[in-house]
Amino acid sequence: MKVLTAHPGVFNDDKIIESNISFVPFLNFLKEKAKHEDDPRSSFYNLIIQKFENNPDTLKSIPPDADLSAYKEYLDLLIAAIFPVTADSSKDIYGIGVPFKFAIFYYSDLFKKLFTEDGNELTAIPHGISLGKVKKDKIAWLYKLILERIYHFPVNYQNDIIHTIETPDGGKRYVKVNIDPRFVDVKAKGELPQLDYNQFCSRQITPETIQQLLPTDLFTLEGFVIWTVKDVTQSETLNNIKGLVMNMRTSNEVESYQKLEKMIPSILGIPDITAHLVPFPKVNGKNVLEEQFSNTDPILGVGNKKQQQHFFQLLLDHLESHPTPLIIPDVHDATVAAHGFLKYLPIKNIKSFVLVPITHKNEILGVLELASSIPNKLNANPLWQLQNTYPLLVLMLNRSMNILESRLNEVIKDQFTALQPSVEWKFVDAAWNYLLTPQEERKDIESISFDEVYPLYGAIDIRNSSVQQGNAIREDLQEQLELIRDTLETIGQTIHLPLLEELQFKTNDILNNLSDSLQAGEDLKVNEFMDQEIQPVLEHLCEGNEALKPVLQNYFAKMDKTEGHVFHHRREYEESLSAINMAISKYLEKEQHYIQSSFPCYFEKYRTDGVEYTIYIGQSIAQEKKFDPLYLRNLRLWQLSSMATIARLTHKLSPKLKIPLETTQMILMHSAPITISFRSDERRFDVEGAYNIRYEIIKKRIDKVHIKDTGERLTQPGTIAMVYSFAREMEEFKKYISFLQSKKILLPDIEMLDLEELQGVSGLKALRVKVNMEVSEL
Repeated sequence: MKVLTAHPGVFNDDKIIESNISFVPFLNFLKEKAKHEDDPRSSFYNLIIQKFENNPDTLKSIPPDADLSAYKEYLDLLIAAIFPVTADSSKDIYGIGVPFKFAIFYYSDLFKKLFTEDGNELTAIPHGISLGKVKKDKIAWLYKLILERIYHFPVNYQNDIIHTIETPDGGKRYVKVNIDPRFVDVKAKGELPQLDYNQFCSRQITPETIQQLLPTDLFTLEGFVIWTVKDVTQSETLNNIKGLVMNMRTSNEVESYQKLEKMIPSILGIPDITAHLVPFPKVNGKNVLEEQFSNTDPILGVGNKKQQQHFFQLLLDHLESHPTPLIIPDVHDATVAAHGFLKYLPIKNIKSFVLVPITHKNEILGVLELASSIPNKLNANPLWQLQNTYPLLVLMLNRSMNILESRLNEVIKDQFTALQPSVEWKFVDAAWNYLLTPQEERKDIESISFDEVYPLYGAIDIRNSSVQQGNAIREDLQEQLELIRDTLETIGQTIHLPLLEELQFKTNDILNNLSDSLQAGEDLKVNEFMDQEIQPVLEHLCEGNEALKPVLQNYFAKMDKTEGHVFHHRREYEESLSAINMAISKYLEKEQHYIQSSFPCYFEKYRTDGVEYTIYIGQSIAQEKKFDPLYLRNLRLWQLSSMATIARLTHKLSPKLKIPLETTQMILMHSAPITISFRSDERRFDVEGAYNIRYEIIKKRIDKVHIKDTGERLTQPGTIAMVYSFAREMEEFKKYISFLQSKKILLPDIEMLDLEELQGVSGLKALRVKVNMEVSEL
């Protein structure tokens, strides 16, 4: 029998330790067994021992590269003793090899088929394992053997290696390789170093360290090792699926499903099929379909969202009434005709198909689909193989439901609620204290408040936004009225109806009286005229007169499909407004990370015509970090600098808008700390106390404040206005202004302004500075 070895350059085994084949350890093992006369096999053992001892050559060490053909009958006896008589060389995987070396000198036919590349060399490196890992494992195996046999240290052998095999049909199988060293003797060459077990095991020993303590050239190996291999595809695949489920999260969810789908054909033992697992999570009690799972699906991957949702609903209806596997061994138009959601299977060249609903507690969690391009490839027979996998599929689909819920909660938390990480800890504390209270003693949950916090308020407003909006509405109305007038004139040349003349008169009258600045409710009256008097007449004429269709279709083509009116001026205004607000919001969201990194604070941003924000900072918000006024000063400097950046940002964006819009920037300075509390009814923080309410009143009334005795608005494009009440607030901001002027961010000069009295508020003053629009971004 030919010795199978790995490529000679892979491991260089001969340079690590001397190793020879020997039958002596095996014979010594049999002699111990034969001593037990009550063992019915002792006579058989004695016959084998006698057979070997009658030939002294068999008791000598045999070099690993020797010709073993002379020992064939002895090897046959050895195999008969080690392996049961029921072993089948064509079905069982086993071999006998040289200790430590990748050299097998007796092996079953199936071993040779699976573990050789061309029948000549062993596949030495398992698939997916690095050469370095294999070498490290070999050294660890060797030293465990030495420590156990020479030093009698208790060693826990881990001789099993999971080997991945790519089968000729493209499938993947897992086999467990066990290398049994019981018939190996370790012999020492001369005097060996002393090792204390307690000291040896009290620290972590690396392979490099132990090789220095015990060089391998101090030992030789004699005997043989037994290689046994077991197909563990089912159990190993199940372990891999468990790992996928346990480690699945939002970032790798799709990838985890793809890996699982590649494993299912191996579990079923049908390599040339495809599997698709599609979760049907519930949102508000209704099953939904996520696009990330449906695009490649045989049933639902149709490329048309409307049709996809239609098929999805048909599938849900079917599963509700038939919660059992749907098996179609031979797919063609006739076999899928009864199921509308299977319409595209024949077109996709799917010739055999199985649909398995995955349910738990009578609720549908998703479906497993099996497909093949070969007719009759799939039937009900292999489905029992899913018995052990099914609970894992349930776990994975439930995990997807949890992931979706987390994603929904993140969106809700980010987009709709005021709860932020900087203050979340206090809500968690309150919730924990609530849970600690016995249920019968629970009342209302404790209120959430933060004392002694400093507010910072900023507002970026769209200059003359209401005027711009009114202009857009008036221009749309005027354009549509002119279009109605022209259309009625053209119709009047074809047919004569007094009613058309009357409508034309009304249209001209409305056009002539349309105000340059619309009065309240004026646009509603015009829209009512167009909807109730013009629209029905034109629609009727379009349906009843072929000659008028071109002109009327031209009119309807110019109407916005959603609004039913000329709407492009208003849409241009809304798109321009949205572009500015989005740019400001993105900038502030990015800056939030910067300001939170210096000291935790509560940042609340909301949109009006522009964007407003309020920031609260103080010791009561920080859970652990110590507050110092320098963090407040740093935040005020950031506030002024960021307003300059926003002014430049919107100025640069303005020429790109369909309707150029300008922004104004304002800061409210308030140096006294306040108390804020969470209002459960509005899901937001509000100020507490009579004095603190003054701050809120100022916030709400200064957006359109004028400079005293001038009638000029405080806020102007290209400037930053800073409103204050006390001289110390003004002096602080003047320092920041001077610093930013030195950096050319702000232009020279500062305006010192008195403001008009507001309802309930007097004595307000302001600083106003111009922003350098030419400075490059910092």
